[in-house]
Amino acid sequence: MHRSVVMVVLLLGIAMTAGCVSPNLPAGEETVRLPLNDGVPGLGFLSEGEVQILRDINRARASVAVPLLPLKASRGLSLAAKERAEEIAGSSGGDLTTDEKRERLFKRVRRFGAFTGSVAEVRSHGYPEDTVVKELLSGNLFQKERSRPYFMDAEYAVMGTGCTMAVRVAPLCVIIVASEFKEGH
Repeated sequence: MHRSVVMVVLLLGIAMTAGCVSPNLPAGEETVRLPLNDGVPGLGFLSEGEVQILRDINRARASVAVPLLPLKASRGLSLAAKERAEEIAGSSGGDLTTDEKRERLFKRVRRFGAFTGSVAEVRSHGYPEDTVVKELLSGNLFQKERSRPYFMDAEYAVMGTGCTMAVRVAPLCVIIVASEFKEGH
């Protein structure tokens, strides 16, 4: 009996190491890796729709001619993204310069950890969470200065997302990506 329990544990360990089973992927999602950033124990801080957005991003990154590495899910970047989504939803407008927007992004991200390299944000207004990435990739959403969303750049390794339903045209989702991100406490 003891020997068979040891064998089962050993076989599960080998399967997980080989990639046949992954502890952070539900059944049927083995082809979509959603690795966690260092210091992130699980995805409990995200809604089901937010997890879907992160999986769709990694699915898109894996489907290009030269596949990109999967982005790691970050709790801190997700909290910053959620805060930004709620800020936009409650905003009465007000024009900010590009520099002011960048400084606000940096300050917000730093409240939840420390980034190294680049950090960027992408927004989606009014699309259901299960179509956000598709719409961003199609170019239908606001992307004047870029031919593709930031999350499709190889320079980024970590991502987070946050959505809110507190808008007239709902939901409003924000995705934040960073080259490197150390989770805060």
